[in-house]
Amino acid sequence: MMRQLRMTWFQIRQYISVPYFIQMMAFSTAGVTLLQVLAYHAWGGDPRTMWMRAGIIGVWTTSTSAAGILGFERYKGTLVHLVSARINPLRALAAVVSAAATFGLAAIPLAWAIWSLATWSTGGLGVMSIGSLLRGMFGIILLWVSCLSITFVVAALFVLTPNAIAYEELLLQPVLVLSGILFTQQRPPAIVEWFEYLIPLAFPARVLLTGVHGTALVFDVVWALGVCAIWFAAAGFAGRSVLVRVRKTATLEVI
Repeated sequence: MMRQLRMTWFQIRQYISVPYFIQMMAFSTAGVTLLQVLAYHAWGGDPRTMWMRAGIIGVWTTSTSAAGILGFERYKGTLVHLVSARINPLRALAAVVSAAATFGLAAIPLAWAIWSLATWSTGGLGVMSIGSLLRGMFGIILLWVSCLSITFVVAALFVLTPNAIAYEELLLQPVLVLSGILFTQQRPPAIVEWFEYLIPLAFPARVLLTGVHGTALVFDVVWALGVCAIWFAAAGFAGRSVLVRVRKTATLEVI
């Protein structure tokens, strides 16, 4: 476990050494947060829900960089070393991919800071109870796990194409729409409600944005963990298939 944490910390430092990734997180979060500020002044709403929504969008936007992160490692010439290392290659690749979602969590405090400066307020944090604060912290952890489960699958599939970075934007809007993040003020279409049960991101978003509690909270957490487990299993299967193509059949280039 400690080795995995050290590898992940190393990959996070490598990740933030690339200005593009920092700009992606900062600019996307700032843009959405300021848009929420304008909406708040025009139509009102719950401040905490609005900046938290912007933060979640920032987290997912940053996480989409996982689509091309392994291709980026191939471009740098380090992918071949990751898949041929003495440790389990899946663990090494998981550390690389998890850097995107982990760094993306910085979008949440950034969204709050921008909201506070733009509205000169605490964004609703000043009136939160201890229970609400703990539920919010748990929701953020669940958000991180959900993003990891999706990005592991995405990274394993997109490494098959050398143009993965060009497809990152194709992941952004569909997941946001189908997870219901954009439908906190009204009921989403029926098809979106069905997809919410298949996309892990929907459940932490509901915990963070709607303040569910009691039985509904337990259901969301249990279902989210179950869906995440399925996505992690799919990621493991896809990852092993990629390694077979790399190390046995030599049908996938890593250099």
